[in-house]
Amino acid sequence: MENFPTTGTTTTATQKPMRPTFLTVLCILTFIGSGLSVISNINSYLTADVSDAFVQEKLDSTRKEVGEQLKEADSKAGAEFADKMLSGVSEVMNPKNIKRSALYGLLASALTLFGAVMMFRLNKTGFWVYVAGTIVGIAAPIMIFGTSNLFSLGIVALTGFFGIIFVILYSMNLKYME
Repeated sequence: MENFPTTGTTTTATQKPMRPTFLTVLCILTFIGSGLSVISNINSYLTADVSDAFVQEKLDSTRKEVGEQLKEADSKAGAEFADKMLSGVSEVMNPKNIKRSALYGLLASALTLFGAVMMFRLNKTGFWVYVAGTIVGIAAPIMIFGTSNLFSLGIVALTGFFGIIFVILYSMNLKYME
């Protein structure tokens, strides 16, 4: 990997453009976030069966506890909402869906990581690779779980929020890339 100065734009026609400090910080944050996500998705894929058993056990006890509390409060709407959320978590946490989600997450993280490496080297194509990874990260939960699963919609909202912010911040640095 070449060492680029981290301030300014260019010095002479024979030297490569200099990477702005802000772009360097964005890339480092992406290296950390996407790198950890790659590791997390690999771990999720490999431990899907164990995770399912643990989560199902906890969901059963939570469902009973919440049901009793909401009966005491006489809240039918609250009981329906709680049941819908717990059913959504249950759907997300079955081994097949954990593995599918982990594979898509791995793809999304690998794309954003590769895109950030390219942008770190001031390659403009990296921005589009990063955008593709962000789109995969937002679309995957919808493709896997649909739009009726409130839990997966929460995942989409969180992923989309940070993904779109980083896309905007990276787009502000496109003028420094070739």
